[in-house]
Amino acid sequence: MSQLRAGPSESSVSAELPSDTAIEQTNVNTKARWGGIWRGWACFSAQCDVKIAIEKLSADAATVVYAAASAVQRTTERGEARFVNNDMQMKLHSGATLVLRLREDGDMEMSLWSSAEQLISLGVLTQKPFPYARTIERVPTPWQEGGRAQTLEMVIYRPAGSGPFPTLIFNHGSTGQGDRPELFTQTWASPEVGRYFTDKGWQVVFPQRRGRGKSDGVYDEGFEHDRSRYACKAELSLPGLERAMADLDAVLAHLRTRADVDMQRLLIGGVSRGGIISVVYAGTHAQPQFLGVLNFVGGWIGDRCEDAGKVNTVSFVRGAAFPRPTLWLYGANDPFYSLNHSRRNFDAFTAAGGKGDFMTFVPRYGVNGHFIHTQPALWEPKVGEYLRTIDRH
Repeated sequence: MSQLRAGPSESSVSAELPSDTAIEQTNVNTKARWGGIWRGWACFSAQCDVKIAIEKLSADAATVVYAAASAVQRTTERGEARFVNNDMQMKLHSGATLVLRLREDGDMEMSLWSSAEQLISLGVLTQKPFPYARTIERVPTPWQEGGRAQTLEMVIYRPAGSGPFPTLIFNHGSTGQGDRPELFTQTWASPEVGRYFTDKGWQVVFPQRRGRGKSDGVYDEGFEHDRSRYACKAELSLPGLERAMADLDAVLAHLRTRADVDMQRLLIGGVSRGGIISVVYAGTHAQPQFLGVLNFVGGWIGDRCEDAGKVNTVSFVRGAAFPRPTLWLYGANDPFYSLNHSRRNFDAFTAAGGKGDFMTFVPRYGVNGHFIHTQPALWEPKVGEYLRTIDRH
């Protein structure tokens, strides 16, 4: 919990406190820090929006209003909470226990427990202004669908100020095996990556490619003929990579029109399919000239596919023409890309003239290696060093 930070949620739905919410002035000086309205995020990947009002305080209890919202559920209830040691605890109608704890920095940790040992959700709330703004915008494209121009959804993390900002384009991955269409429409961004870079004054954009999130068009990044799952065969899979890079062309064309983007300080990166797309795109496009490439656990098809070398290795080699250093970040126990397979991809990349470092990490707390981007404590030192290096080039 100590590594988690306050910020806006990734939820498409906002939590709303009841209209009769009222904060009373407390006479309990030792509890005064608890009072007021708190807001922030909870759930995996910050997918829940949370607001909590601590309306009335006494020496050993409080009246609390808890509101949470996500794409699939809304909850609002008022109840009595008790102080237990340094925590405030409230039993919810569902039977879960809401636990709140103040930090020394003035923010609040929240967690939901179904039992003493079963954690349901956790997050961080604050009464301060959020350290960055999170917005969603539409990116124009050259394509039409049914006579209507298609646009792409893009999540933007913007630091304070008016810019122009150095900007990271961070690309999403796939949806596992490609056999769950309900996942295609989920908007994806990485709050961990977004927070890290906005802290350093960078703007981060998370484009959603065609058919993903709320973007228009058909999601068509290399499926079997019956669209039952992603294809393993190179002749079916590789056209999907080309389609993804065409989407990036539209994103870059849009960024060139924006006053808040410093086109001389662009970085490209991504997770999984987003990682390999970034390497290939940087190596096959002379303009814009990216400062660098961040490849988190990149690959296009799983290494159990017979054609993994024909797809992943061959594609990474296409990125070797990129003239600047790249950074490859991979985790142990990745169910899609073993470290041996990913290291072979990197060796082929460098043998073809590519520049970069290949770093491996052991994820913590039972997370598999494909999700190391969610654990910034692992990669922050190396990424910070990389940013200093590319700024000197």
